[in-house]
Parts: sequence; structure tokens; C-alpha cells
Amino acid sequence: MSRPWIALIFMAVVPLAQAKAVDRSDLNGDGAVDTQDVEIFADSYLAPGAGVAEWCNFLESVSSNAQHFRSVVSDKVDRYLLLLNVAADTHSCNFSVSSSDKSDLNRDGVVDLADLATFSVKYLDMPWENVDWCVFYGTTVAGGYYDGRSTKYYLKNFTQLLAFINAHFGCGEPEPPPNNLAVENAPKFLTRIADATSTQNRLYISDPRVGSVYIYDELMAVKGEIKGLNKPLGVAVDSLGRVLVGNDGRDNIEAYDPTTGELLAVFGEGLVKMPTAITIDGAGNIYVTDSRSDNVRVFDSAYNPVRVIGRSGKGDDTLTFPMDAEIIGAEIFVADQGNYRVQVFDLDGNWVESITFEGTDGENCNWFTGECEIPGAPPFTNVQALSRDSLGRLHVLDNFAAAVTIFDSADRTYVTNYGEYGLSAGKLRVPMDVVVSSGNMAIVTAGDGSRVEMLPVP
Repeated sequence: MSRPWIALIFMAVVPLAQAKAVDRSDLNGDGAVDTQDVEIFADSYLAPGAGVAEWCNFLESVSSNAQHFRSVVSDKVDRYLLLLNVAADTHSCNFSVSSSDKSDLNRDGVVDLADLATFSVKYLDMPWENVDWCVFYGTTVAGGYYDGRSTKYYLKNFTQLLAFINAHFGCGEPEPPPNNLAVENAPKFLTRIADATSTQNRLYISDPRVGSVYIYDELMAVKGEIKGLNKPLGVAVDSLGRVLVGNDGRDNIEAYDPTTGELLAVFGEGLVKMPTAITIDGAGNIYVTDSRSDNVRVFDSAYNPVRVIGRSGKGDDTLTFPMDAEIIGAEIFVADQGNYRVQVFDLDGNWVESITFEGTDGENCNWFTGECEIPGAPPFTNVQALSRDSLGRLHVLDNFAAAVTIFDSADRTYVTNYGEYGLSAGKLRVPMDVVVSSGNMAIVTAGDGSRVEMLPVP
């Protein structure tokens, strides 16, 4: 149950005329029940300027017969109990209506929800389910006004009931911080993956259609959502444990606290145009693949720009609409989608070579059906994402082929491939990213909404 304590200040100054009239003791409407109200009451219903005798006789009659009060005032006595108590104190009368705790309203020997329900209807004019009881409790303890009504009478006469409210609803507990990571939206198009299972037991997956990054645990259950993003694409966890998100809609990279979802830093503004993927090296440097700028921009661990790798073009050392980058050893591999290849640079940005792939033929194929005992590997058609495994091999995801091809990162030779097109479990449609976990499982966003596949690495 929420407990907006800040609202107490507002409640304390609400004019009584705007509230539902239950306790009508504040006859002059000045926000306090005092001797002035007692004098007004006496002038209206008793002898003007009524003294001790008149008041004490009146209060004694009320104590023994509440109907006497109605015959004089034409109203219920419980609507003026606060005023009557002030009068009793002022004139030192023996008025015992509030001398004992009234919490056990049904007189069954215990104070519980049944008494709370009776109290709510009798004193607050509403069902108990409609009351924020911790707000009521905090207001009463503070001596303020709840829904425009004075709570002093409740504090004086319902000590046990207030204690029950506090214990039952946990009002004495500190207000929990707002959960900025609460899941509010369903995934629609999971795209890029950041694997933080080794440090945080989490995966972060961006969804540009929803405008969020979803947080998954190691069992692939959704545990949180970083919201309010603008076409998030690249996502990574930096050396400080912060979640880095590339916003295509804001042309920047934003850093978020992984435990609170708080925005901690923004960088890359004016430098990046389409931060499609983000990669972190062992020194904490940040590599942002910018598809629209045809390069990979490098930032240090403090988010300062360092260098740019690549330039636009079709030549040997150029890039066209790069989609991802992966660092293996002292080299950076870039998915050069527009040129149907993977480009290799050293970490200073010098071009090393290009990896192209024409595919392989199948073995022991049926001439009639075309099915092979050992299927061939598809050629590069739309290189989408890169990852490395524990053996240092390079995994190249081609989303048109719905398959991942593995290369030896040292000599660039073909090793094997896995994945195939399909809408059922274990199949891929138009896969958007691949990350190989420390346990050598390939985590792949299948490309058809909220589906994520876990595929064994051959």
C-alpha cells in the first residue's frame, strides 16, 4: 500500500467546508476546537455564557443518555465529542464518554479488522477497503486533519485500534524507494543483448519499439525494465557496472544504475548518430558501433571520446552501415553489413584485413530433395552481430540466413555453423543479436517479438 506522507501537509490545511462533515466540533471553522467553540455551542443550545453547573449537568445527562444530546442539538453526540471533551476539561466536569479506549467496537474482546470496518463506516463514512490506513495513521499520530476532519479524538480514544493499524499495515516501516525498474510494458521486439550474468546474474535486452531495456535473470525471467528510452539499440555493462544504452532517437549513450534505474550520465551527444551496438574492452574502453556514421567511435571508461575506427566507403579499409563490433585479443572485428563482410582492425584503428564468406556445400546431399546429411553453411548476406566464445572463436550472426557461422579468429578460417530458420522453439526468424555466455550457450534474440533462444554452441 502506498503511503504518500507528503500529502499530510496538504490535508492539514484543507478548509472544513470542503470536507465531509463528521466531527462538527470546530464551530467557528478556525481549524481548532477550543473554548471559543464551547461558548458558541452554549450560546446556541444552552444558556448564553453557560457556567460550570450548566455544563456539568448537561454533560452528565449526555454520558448517561446520548438521546438527551439529540433532543437538545438534533444531531448525534459522536459528531461533537471533541467539543464536549474540551468543555469537560474547561469546567472540570466528570464526563466519562472518552475515559476508556473505544477500539473494541464490537465488544468481542479483541481489536481486529472487524473493529476497523466498523470504525471506518462510523467515523470516516466509507468502507475500510477504500481507506489508505497508513496515511490515516500518520495523520492521526501527527495530530493533523484526515479528509478535512480533526483526528485528535481518534488519537485520544482509539489507541489500540491505531496500534492495530500500524502493525497490520506495516505503517511504521520506512517508505520504500520508488521502483523505477518495475515492469510496466510487454516486450515487442527484443534486439541487442548485454550479458552480465557473471557479475549481476542479469541479461539486458533492448527493445526499440517499446522504448525500454528489459532485465532478465539467468533463468530468462523478466525482472525489471529501464523505461523512458528513445529507440534503444546498443546495450552493454561498463567497467563500473552501469548499464549503457545507445538511444537512436536521442543520438546519445545513457548510463543507468542497474539497481535503481537512475540515469547517471549522458555522453556521445553530437558525436553519434545511430548507436547500434556497444562493446567494452578489458581496459573499460567503450566501442560504439554507429551505423549511420559508418564507424566505431571509442570512448574511455570516463566517457571521454578517444578515437574513431573506420570510414565510409566500399574499399578494403572502409565500412558501410556497420552493425556490431567484437574485440578478440588486440583486434576489433566489425560487422560490415553493407559490404557483406567482417572487417578487422587493430585497436588503434588500422585496417588489418576483411573476412568474406561464400558459404560451403553440403555433404551427402539427396539430388531429388536437396537435403544433406551435413548441411552447408550459408554465405554472408546480412551480417548483423558478432560474439566470441570461451575458445576465442568469432561467431558471426547473419539475420537473413537465420544462422550463426563460427570462425577461427586467428587464421579467419571457417569452423562450423548453427541455427536455422523457423518460428518454433529452437529456430530463428530474423535474429537480431547473439551473445555467447561463459557456459558456451548462444543467447539469440529470435527477431519475432519477445522470443529469446538459448542454443548450444557446437
